[in-house]
Amino acid sequence: MPTLRLAEYLREDLVFPDLPTGSKSEFLERLSASVAAAVEELAGDDLAAHLAAREEQQSTGIGGGLALPHAMVPGLRQTLVAVARVPGGIEFAALDGEPADLFFLLLSPPEAAHEHLRILARLARILDFDSTLTRLRAAEGAAELIRLLLDEDARHVY
Repeated sequence: MPTLRLAEYLREDLVFPDLPTGSKSEFLERLSASVAAAVEELAGDDLAAHLAAREEQQSTGIGGGLALPHAMVPGLRQTLVAVARVPGGIEFAALDGEPADLFFLLLSPPEAAHEHLRILARLARILDFDSTLTRLRAAEGAAELIRLLLDEDARHVY
């Protein structure tokens, strides 16, 4: 199986380095609207509903200030990864009870379930280093966030 690379799924217009704080549902609505503005086949309200439904099953807040919200979205043409940073963090029902400030949103068409799981696993591996998280939190702007992620992706070949 070929090595999966995040560069295939990341786009600078899907990186939001300073989304405002609010409740979990307000954040998901704001993130959905921001992503939908950049991806023509997505509607913000529909995307927010998919994400909210996924969060009702179990929170995607994994702890350490991280959340990996994800959904299978009918009508989406290709798998996408969006990145958001929320200064100060928000309550996201994370496993450790701490607020989340780094969000990695994974959206896939329903027929890409295997790819979806591989990307989630890849993100989890890359983000399992405190030094990586520190650099991502300190990054200045979308271009630097993407560069740091792609550097980490290249360093961790599995």
